[in-house]
Amino acid sequence: MTETDDFLRRHRRLRKYILGGEEIVFATHRHWVRLWEPVLTSVGSFVVLVLVFLAASNEMREILVWLFWAWALVVARLGWRYLEWRHEWLLMTNLRLMTVQGLVVQSVATMPRDKVTDLGYKQDFMGQLLGYGTFHFESAGQDQALSTEDYIPSSDALYRTLMTSLFHPDAAPEPAKLPPSIPPRQREEPEDTATPDEDPTTPPRSTPRTQQIKIRPSHPDH
Repeated sequence: MTETDDFLRRHRRLRKYILGGEEIVFATHRHWVRLWEPVLTSVGSFVVLVLVFLAASNEMREILVWLFWAWALVVARLGWRYLEWRHEWLLMTNLRLMTVQGLVVQSVATMPRDKVTDLGYKQDFMGQLLGYGTFHFESAGQDQALSTEDYIPSSDALYRTLMTSLFHPDAAPEPAKLPPSIPPRQREEPEDTATPDEDPTTPPRSTPRTQQIKIRPSHPDH
């Protein structure tokens, strides 16, 4: 069983969109940051509701109970957004790029791989912190349904995979390694050629040192 068969066995809804013999290079959801807004809305509204309920009188609490049903709708919205997130895919195969989205009504957008002429990549400050980015696909200057895809997780590694698969199949998708550090070359000091009886700080002499000899005076013979 190939990796594509194993993937389609776990995600049967995508099987009907993959052709026979088509191999999946990668498949990913959007980044989980897409769920921040409904999560914060659900948590924040619950905190406000509890504080209001505790501050209200006993007579008002009977009325405020109905607000919990309104909060249940907010939680239901969060569950719906989560299911939509789980059913939204960005895929690349050996033949094309494609997106699949929608829970009740599904829509599919595709772009042949050989039609992609340029790939843009953008990562803002939050994307650098959380590890997501935006890709922009261009196809011969024409507007395509699959053009800008945002909130893509592991975007740095995925960018290298896309560049390798689309434009540089002979390159490795791993990041380039830094060259090994080379220690500075030590300057060779000249060997000390001074003789033991010479001071190494004085320049060498061109002629040998003059030796002083005492000559005794000669006495005449008596």
